[in-house]
Amino acid sequence: MKRKSLILTVSLFLLLTFSFAVNAAAQKVNFKFGHIYAPDHPYSIGARELAKRVSEKTDGQFIINVFPAGQLGSEKDLLDSVYSGAIDMAYVGPGELGKRYSPVSVFDAPFIFEGYEHGQKVVNGELGKEILADMQEETGIKALVSVYYGARKLTMNSPVETPADLNGKKVRAPDMPLPLATVRGMGAKPTPMAFSEVYLALQQGVVDGQENPIPTIYSQKFYEVQDYIIMTNHTVCFTPMIIAESTFNDLPAEYQRILQETAEEVMNIVNDTTLKYEEEKLTEMKEAGIKVIEPDLEAFKESSKKIVKEFEEQWGQGIYEKLQNAK
Repeated sequence: MKRKSLILTVSLFLLLTFSFAVNAAAQKVNFKFGHIYAPDHPYSIGARELAKRVSEKTDGQFIINVFPAGQLGSEKDLLDSVYSGAIDMAYVGPGELGKRYSPVSVFDAPFIFEGYEHGQKVVNGELGKEILADMQEETGIKALVSVYYGARKLTMNSPVETPADLNGKKVRAPDMPLPLATVRGMGAKPTPMAFSEVYLALQQGVVDGQENPIPTIYSQKFYEVQDYIIMTNHTVCFTPMIIAESTFNDLPAEYQRILQETAEEVMNIVNDTTLKYEEEKLTEMKEAGIKVIEPDLEAFKESSKKIVKEFEEQWGQGIYEKLQNAK
């Protein structure tokens, strides 16, 4: 009797062990997270922190492998790959997402947000989440969070005080309708170009300037080949951290909760890091010799109004004003 009982106990133990092993294997997840930013950019720091925390919370069962600096392609490539399932996650801005769902590009509209606090409340608040939920329904792309990228500024090899000073100047902008139109609205000749090509183009004089936030200007070393930073702050940017809805839904419910929760934690870390970088890196670049100009912002705002009218139909009537006036 004791022998039978022992055999039963051992058999039950082995069965439970086998079942646990099978279940654990079934829960093992490996993700690819791609982005275009340099390894020392706040977005890279955030992606690595996301991977670290998700792994810790799942005892190493949910692994996120991060591929920075355009290793998996451009923003367009990354969006296409997330959509097809070739990769799992990426940072992709409203400009690129707007090619699939045009209303989301309103987040990148010129002078829509007064600054970080205003933009954060809107984009990650009720109004912003409503637009992103509509994007998810239309495209199958889910935004876990939208992370602060910074306020875009011009860098130039000649001083700029007003839109008139940009007349005839070639300024690189992302190859997307709204960023190109924004540069045109500020008075320059927009020149589309891949992000990876910008440094050399500035160095060789192919373009006269470009526009990006301080962390990107610093991490890409654009200040080495430009003489002026023009503090236009024309676009206060937030970049969605995206995943295909189908990929998210295929995760076990507990992993869905952990991924969403951790993305929100990391958003706060990246936002704080970016705000700190904006201040610190501007000081470092000034010490390195770049000159900083505070331009006539009212002139630039006035010059950009025609761009808002141009895109209003794509965004929806009154959406720009609704987001701009939200507090």
